[in-house]
Amino acid sequence: MNKFILLLTFLLGAIGLPAQDDVKDQVVQAMRTGNSKELAAHFIPNIDLTVKDAADVYSKAQAEQIVRKFFNDNPPVDLVIEHSGVSKMGDKYYIGILRTRTGYFRVTFFLKKGDAAFQVKQLRIENSKNDF
Repeated sequence: MNKFILLLTFLLGAIGLPAQDDVKDQVVQAMRTGNSKELAAHFIPNIDLTVKDAADVYSKAQAEQIVRKFFNDNPPVDLVIEHSGVSKMGDKYYIGILRTRTGYFRVTFFLKKGDAAFQVKQLRIENSKNDF
């Protein structure tokens, strides 16, 4: 009986992993292509957003406009995820370098399990300390 419960727990946990990876992949793809609308589709209703030196909690619509302006000013070329992990609160986080036509930016985003799917609860796009 204990083996069955352990197996069931493992299988149910494994089912959630692809969904999380799908959201991560969709967020990365939206950032690579500069698609602010697709990116914002994964935001929680009020997201903690940092873009360069501006940081605040914004509604999904406000955040989409801010990210759209950033992408218009800094057209993306590629995003490479260099590190990932799990925060103390259990949220999955990803850190990468966004290469744009104007330079390099450090990107960090946190995925939180929402009602139906994983969502981006925090997004940071900050100046990179050094251009690679």
